[in-house]
Amino acid sequence: MSLPKLPFATDKCLIGGRWIAPQTGDTIDLINPSDGSFLAPIAAGGAADIDAAVTAARNAFDNSWSQSTATDRGRILSKLSALILEHSALLAELEALDVGKPLKQAHADAIALARYMEFYGGAADKLHGETLPYQQGYTVYTLREPHGVTGHIVPWNYPMQIIGRSVGAALAMGNACVRKPAE
Repeated sequence: MSLPKLPFATDKCLIGGRWIAPQTGDTIDLINPSDGSFLAPIAAGGAADIDAAVTAARNAFDNSWSQSTATDRGRILSKLSALILEHSALLAELEALDVGKPLKQAHADAIALARYMEFYGGAADKLHGETLPYQQGYTVYTLREPHGVTGHIVPWNYPMQIIGRSVGAALAMGNACVRKPAE
């Protein structure tokens, strides 16, 4: 079995919205675990690629994402949910080949990813700080702020669901993300 035609090269890293060759120039053979067949070469990023990804994420965080309103972040995540649903068949096929799971389960995972993005899209503007009772003349409150750049190392068995749970939540709260997939 082989990968379907993709709109990007599998031997590149997505950094700062662009597909670039890993600075190491190395690739790893992607093997279908269900039958041992070769699927594609995938980028083997190294420390320099991680640094570039974190720098790009920090720039996105500093210059736009952290400045966006919670409502705007929610709208973007909701649009992402719709795009995932639109491409769920392709995503399911890729997940089934990459992970070695049945297509039916992979399709359920694609739908779950869309639903996580939909959930966090709706939740983005619902979390607020709290004012707490304290001594006369004082006000104590919590202020929810993004951490900055968050790193997400996603295991091999349920990548789409785990991306939805971790990356979706981080983006909703205003963080920028760097994700490292399983080999």
